[in-house]
Amino acid sequence: MTDTGITSIATKTPLTAHTRALLADEVVNGLSLIFGDGGMMGMLHVMEFPWDADGRPKNAALPDTWPGLQFDNTRDYINLSIWSTDDRFPAGIRQLRGNDLIRAALDATTGWHPRLRRLFELSDPDAAFALRIATSAPVPAWTPTTVTLLGDAIHTMTPGQGVGANTALWDAATLCRELVAAAAGQKDIVTAIGDYEARMLPYGTALVADSLHNNGTSAEDSLYEAGIGGELALGGARAHFFLTGKIPALRRKFLADLRTTGTPGNG
Repeated sequence: MTDTGITSIATKTPLTAHTRALLADEVVNGLSLIFGDGGMMGMLHVMEFPWDADGRPKNAALPDTWPGLQFDNTRDYINLSIWSTDDRFPAGIRQLRGNDLIRAALDATTGWHPRLRRLFELSDPDAAFALRIATSAPVPAWTPTTVTLLGDAIHTMTPGQGVGANTALWDAATLCRELVAAAAGQKDIVTAIGDYEARMLPYGTALVADSLHNNGTSAEDSLYEAGIGGELALGGARAHFFLTGKIPALRRKFLADLRTTGTPGNG
């Protein structure tokens, strides 16, 4: 694993009528990126589930339409996280826990809107954590055996592109097709696994690289440059996302690019 030089703090705030009122309507649905001053990035994601705070279905018909539904203790919440280069956080940040970590997040976002900072103040201290952002290094092909790898075991990636879980699912589907072919007698098991690995390694390596160079998940990103370089990069990123949100043609292109950039091959 390679350290990207980025540290992140993640927090979890219960979604209530009060905390929902702190959010603009535009950010309630979907994921929002925050390009803060001074090289401090952020992400806000509202997570709503089909059951209420007591674990009951919000829709009474839900159990009939979702066979095997298992209620769990995950309740609606707001995920607000920040990240930047390691030097923008105090030493030992990754060892902090609870209210100390919440205070560190507040110290790092002194210029942010009071409503965003309020979400930090109302977050659950026990759910806050800090982590280093790491990425896997490319590995050469190996001689296939009856043991193989998929998902984070072979291509751990940063959250910059947001495709880590999807890539693991693609791995599973690709491997499944090869195992079905082996079970049907079309090829032996080791050949099937080797064919899977020959497809997986190129697209996995490409997606790791794409993710590393998106949305400031590498300390080498120009967003973190000192002086005019960083200011220009920040202004460019803000302008890009602002215009994309306002101009339908740009929005359609942005969504189309998300569906195709780094998409694995036919597998």
